[in-house]
Amino acid sequence: MRLVVLVVAGLLLVGCGQSEPPPEDPEVAFTVGDTEVSAKPYLYCDVQVQDCKRDNTAQVSLEVAPGTPVLVTVPDEVAKTPWSVVIQYKTGAGEQKAPETVATFAPGKATTFEALPPGAGAQLQTVEVKQAGAKLVRDDKGEPAAVSRGVWSAQIEAPAKP
Repeated sequence: MRLVVLVVAGLLLVGCGQSEPPPEDPEVAFTVGDTEVSAKPYLYCDVQVQDCKRDNTAQVSLEVAPGTPVLVTVPDEVAKTPWSVVIQYKTGAGEQKAPETVATFAPGKATTFEALPPGAGAQLQTVEVKQAGAKLVRDDKGEPAAVSRGVWSAQIEAPAKP
């Protein structure tokens, strides 16, 4: 009986030493019409933005016609924190525009956003989701700004012309 108790106690100790596998990194969906792609983060950090990992292969590609919106859907894990959508595009006249934040959401306020380039004939080039971390820095105006904890990116290509 004593041996059985020792074996059970030993097994319990071994079981306590095993840890759960780390949770999967959240994925963000980018949808155009009937086409949906899921992106893993190409940058993902702990909440304090101290321990980060980068995966340059995580960016996804989508074929999107000029003037067509891209629906962004974030999981609850991202939606419960501040997050934003950044786009880069070319105008209908072909002028390259710098990346621009087009939406910012408070925790728990939204899980989707429709990213659309402004102006007739404008072509999206990049749609990114940025999840805020707990670390703050000063922006170019001296205001506190959150450092991105996670970044998901869809690279956009115009359809080939026939």
